[in-house]
Amino acid sequence: MRKKICQKTFFYNILLTYCVFLYRRWFSSIEINGKENISKNASVIFAPNHQNAFMDAIALLASLRKPVVFMARSDLFRKKMTDKILRTLKIIPAYRMREGIENLKKNDHSFEHAINVLLNKDFFCVMPEGGQEETRTLRPLVKGIFRIALAAQDKLKDTGSVHIVPVGIDYGNYDHTGSHLIVNFGKAINISEYYDAYLENLPATQNELRDELAKRMALLMLNIQTKDYYDCFYITSYIYNSKMLGKMGLEDNETNRLAARQQIIFLLQQAEESGSMLLPELDTLCKKWADKRKDIALSARVSESGSRPDRKLMLSICYLTVTFPLFLYSALVNGIPCLLIKFFTRKLIGTGFQSTLVFILTALLFPLFFLLLTIAFAFVAPAFWIGIAFALSLPFSLLFMLRYKWRFRFVKERLKNIWRKNNDVSEILNKEIKS
Repeated sequence: MRKKICQKTFFYNILLTYCVFLYRRWFSSIEINGKENISKNASVIFAPNHQNAFMDAIALLASLRKPVVFMARSDLFRKKMTDKILRTLKIIPAYRMREGIENLKKNDHSFEHAINVLLNKDFFCVMPEGGQEETRTLRPLVKGIFRIALAAQDKLKDTGSVHIVPVGIDYGNYDHTGSHLIVNFGKAINISEYYDAYLENLPATQNELRDELAKRMALLMLNIQTKDYYDCFYITSYIYNSKMLGKMGLEDNETNRLAARQQIIFLLQQAEESGSMLLPELDTLCKKWADKRKDIALSARVSESGSRPDRKLMLSICYLTVTFPLFLYSALVNGIPCLLIKFFTRKLIGTGFQSTLVFILTALLFPLFFLLLTIAFAFVAPAFWIGIAFALSLPFSLLFMLRYKWRFRFVKERLKNIWRKNNDVSEILNKEIKS
């Protein structure tokens, strides 16, 4: 099993290359930070926050561009065919209390494979929250990751070390393409430094590691811990984003915008702890603002451009007008798989699984559909080279259509913003956040 899981097969390498290629075009921008924190000499366990199903795993693969062995919840392995596919993709099961206490013993088998992966110095990943949720919150960590790390360190003794690398993943939008993706790798926890304490008191050491990992992960993501004002904090962090970016004197990029949102959340949480009278009023304004908008991040970003037409807006409108015939062609050749994907994923919005299924269906359906179109067109093409040109145009038409829709969405939101005059944003910004 160890050899099978760690083995770099031709099929896996081709699939990894294809998925990474598609994934990196799924987002308008991708920023990867802190890869220098990944030791080349240690056995590495990655510990990312978990909010977006398999998209979180692909974010790690796309950042590293190397094979990673993952653990996933055991109920995904119930069917033999699914079990075989997941293991081919280097995923092994993790059994949780909710799946029956009688199954927990099976974790010994999975943990043994995990330890062997680490001894082989292949990359390993455990989502330490033990499950996923589509919220910008770090949930309590489970101890399985520390049990694996300490057991592997016990095997290595003084011959090597296990590192747990905290990872923070931030999406501009969980469900739609065209938003940003940030992957932050934090400073690793060297398990060898905890080995003596582990020998003396295992439970205390696991608790210490859990607290330390949670602290490091929280620094790498947007971590909204309030129970009463979650939406208020989230909305304000985006509406106030540009202003806080300027206050902090940071260059305008997505990584720094995340840092500015983190600072806003920190100040708001301080205000909540001190019993500030600002929050109920701010909450009311945020709800009023959000009632008119579907995509908080996009609407807030658009509001930064003001409520008057400008050169950028006019150029975008000209671009959309001039390239509209190309969009019609792209929509025509890609319409059937797009409608099928929309149909199959319509009930998954807000579950944390929609974008995963959309991505998988995109990766499977479009190549098949392009092949069928190419074969059909070959019978009517007046010349061989025209058939080849048509076949080559198909993947480019999909990429063009996605980017056209991204720009159209932005222009549409800007025009709505101009019509609304944006008074409610001014009200929220006037509720000054003390820094």
